[in-house]
Amino acid sequence: MSDLASFRFDIPAGAVCRLESIVEATNRRAAVHGLSAYRVELSEPFEKPWDDPFTGRAVGTVTTVTATLTGAVPRHRGWAIVARLDHDEDEAAGGSGETVMSLFPGLPEDLAAVARAHRARPQQCDGCHATRHRTATYLAYHRETGRVLQLGSTCVEPYTGLPLKGLETLWRFGTLKEGDWEEAGEGGFPADLRVGVLDVLRVTVAVVTLTGGYRSREMSCGGETTTADLVSDYYYNRRANTLRNDVDADTSAAETAKAVRAWALAGHGADSDYRHKVAVLSKGETIHNRHLAVLASAVAGWSRDQRRAAEEAAARNSRHQGEVGQRITVTATVARVHELESRTYGYREQQRWLVTFQDPDDNVYIWYATTSNIPDERETVRLTGTVKKHDTFRDIAQTVLNRCRVTTAEPANA
Repeated sequence: MSDLASFRFDIPAGAVCRLESIVEATNRRAAVHGLSAYRVELSEPFEKPWDDPFTGRAVGTVTTVTATLTGAVPRHRGWAIVARLDHDEDEAAGGSGETVMSLFPGLPEDLAAVARAHRARPQQCDGCHATRHRTATYLAYHRETGRVLQLGSTCVEPYTGLPLKGLETLWRFGTLKEGDWEEAGEGGFPADLRVGVLDVLRVTVAVVTLTGGYRSREMSCGGETTTADLVSDYYYNRRANTLRNDVDADTSAAETAKAVRAWALAGHGADSDYRHKVAVLSKGETIHNRHLAVLASAVAGWSRDQRRAAEEAAARNSRHQGEVGQRITVTATVARVHELESRTYGYREQQRWLVTFQDPDDNVYIWYATTSNIPDERETVRLTGTVKKHDTFRDIAQTVLNRCRVTTAEPANA
C-alpha cells in the first residue's frame, strides 16, 4: 500500500492556469521515469487580506484559492526516498558546515519523523561505503523493516530501484508552496489587488468633503487632482499619509457611503448603461483598481440626485413672479443647465440651452438661452429678464423669461 503525499498552499485565483500547467508538465516528466502523477484540487475562491510589505498597512484583498496537491510517495520493494540532505561545501569537505534537510513534498508525518531523527553523515554513503566529497545525499526508508540508509546520488537507484531523476522532478512540487505567485503591478502592489466597495465609497465621500466637491477629469482644470486620483492615492500611494489621516478622521463618511451604495444598487437594470454598471460594481464586496474611478463617481451621482430631489421638493413652493411683459430682476441660483437640440437658421446653426434658476423663496425661473455665456450650475447670479409667460410643469409653477442678462451676484453683506 502506498503512502499518500499531500500538501496545500494558497495562490491568487489568477495564477490557477499557471499552476495547472506546471503540474501537468511535471507529471509528464515524471511519467517518463515510471512515476505516478500528482493531482491538484482547488478550493472555492475567497478574499485574502493583503498588507503592504513595506509599511505593514492593510490595503485590500487578493482573490485566492487553496491548492491541494496529492500523490503517492514513490516506493519500490518497500523502499521510499523520504528526504534529501544538502551539505554545504565546508561540511562536505569534512569541515564544520551545516546540512539542510528537504523532506519529500507532502511526506506523511510518520515518515517525516523518521527522517528528522536521522543523524546526517555528510561524506558517507551506506550503499558503496565510500567516504568522499558529497554535496547531497538521500535518506531511503524501508517501510516493512524500518531500515534507513543514507545514499549518495549514484547509489539511490541501485539500492532502491527508484529513479533519482524522476524523484528530483517530483521534488520540484515542493517549491510551489514557497513560489512567488503574485503578478506584480504598479508600485509593487499585486496586479489583482482588490479593495472594498463600501470602503471606496467612504473614502470618496471624505475626499469630496475635503476638496469641496467632486472633481471629474472633465471638470478638473489648472492642474487640480481629480477625486478618483485622490481616492487611488489613499490606497496605492505610500507617501499619502496626510491624506489617509484626513480621510479617516471623517467619521460620518461611512454612513453616507451606505446611502450611496443603496442608491447605486437601485440602478440595476436601468436604461442608463452608467447606472447599471455602477449597480453591478456596487453589488460585490470588492472591486479591482481599474473600476475604482467608476465606483467613486457614484458619490457624484448620488449627490446630484439628492440635490435635485431637494430642489424639486422646494420647487413645489414656487409661485409665478411678475406680470407678463414685465422686466424683473432677482438673485437666484442656477439649479440646472440642460443642452437642447440646436436649430439651424439659414446657414447658421444656433445652440440652445434650458437654464433653470431658483431664488431663495423657492420660486423657479426658466430661460431658453441661445448665448454661449451660460452660468455654471450651483452658481448664484443676478438675473434680469422679461416675463414671457407663466407656465406649470409637473405641478411646479415656472416663470419663463426671455431677453435675459446674467451678472455676478453681489455679496449678501454688500
